[in-house]
Amino acid sequence: MERKKRTVISIEEHQPELDFEEAEHSPSFTFPEYQGDILTSRLAAGLADFAIAGGIYLIFVIVTYLQMPSGVPLLDRRVLGIYGAGYLLLVAIYFFLFMLSCSQTPGMKAYRLVVVTRDDEPLDPRGSCLRGFGYLISILPVMLGFLWAVIDPEHLTWADKVSGTFVRRA
Repeated sequence: MERKKRTVISIEEHQPELDFEEAEHSPSFTFPEYQGDILTSRLAAGLADFAIAGGIYLIFVIVTYLQMPSGVPLLDRRVLGIYGAGYLLLVAIYFFLFMLSCSQTPGMKAYRLVVVTRDDEPLDPRGSCLRGFGYLISILPVMLGFLWAVIDPEHLTWADKVSGTFVRRA
C-alpha cells in the first residue's frame, strides 16, 4: 500500500496577518455608507451644474442659430447631433476646469460638497486631470459613468474610481 503525500498550503506566506484596524485609520467619507448618504446631494449638484452649462450653451445655440443661413433647419438630425456633442463637450470641460481650479463645481458648492483625495487633501493638478478624464469617460456613454454610483457597492462614479478621489461634505 502506497501512501500519497498531502500538500499543505501555508496561508501565512500569502497573507501574513489580517489588518482589522485599517478601517479605523480610514476617513469616514471613504466608507460606502457615507458615499451612499450623499448620493441625493451629488445628484442635485450634478443637475444644477448641467443646468448652468445648459443655460450657457443655450445662449450659444441661439446666437449661432441667428447667424445660420435661412435654409438650414434647426431640427435637422445632423445639426441636433452636432449641438448635442458640443453640449457634452462643454459639460466635460466645465467639470474639468472647476476641478482643476477649486475641487468643486458651483453646483457642488451650493450643496456643500467638495472632491478630495483619500487623505482628505484638495486635488492636485494630476488628480484634477485624472478626474477630468473620468468625467469624459463618464459622459460619453450617455452619462452611465454618473449613474454607476447608484448600483456600485461603494457608491462611486467612474470619475471617482479613475482618479482615486472621493466626494465629501464641505
